[in-house]
Amino acid sequence: MAFVRPGPQDSTNSSRVVRFSPAWLFLALCVGVSYQLVRAEGPRPDREFVQGLVDDSRNRLSIPQEVRVAVVPKNALIVSVERQPGPDGAFLLLFEEAFLVQLTEDEVKAVVAHELGHVWIFTHHPYLQTEQLANQIAMRLVTRESLEPVYAKVQKRIGDAVDLARNLGDKPAADH
Repeated sequence: MAFVRPGPQDSTNSSRVVRFSPAWLFLALCVGVSYQLVRAEGPRPDREFVQGLVDDSRNRLSIPQEVRVAVVPKNALIVSVERQPGPDGAFLLLFEEAFLVQLTEDEVKAVVAHELGHVWIFTHHPYLQTEQLANQIAMRLVTRESLEPVYAKVQKRIGDAVDLARNLGDKPAADH
């Protein structure tokens, strides 16, 4: 519908014409501002955000090797880490974009901690590579509770049951 300023001939047929007024302008401005606020409320994690988390977490875990982040359209493993060829011993963390955008900031931190758990194992005990050990390393940085929703999202994605006790270890008994 267009905003039209009615002329003298339109004054009797005002049901078809929307009168332009400061109130309409104010309403349009409010809708635009509220749309910007909603959009700005939760920026989606991107490669730079994940790289910052990786660099911080790598330092906290005392992993000297560089870990580079790539966000890719498809990754059969959803998120994975692999050693790069070359003399620098760097690793590449591959994050599937569709999975990344559905994670909260805390969940991204949990995934990064888990993947860096694998890097830590690669650099300290390369023959002991297990999900549970990677999660034990991850839990130096994040809580078990932050890892659980990630496993729920992975389970939903792959359509298979994920054994939390096997991957995260037994849940500690509550203190009384």
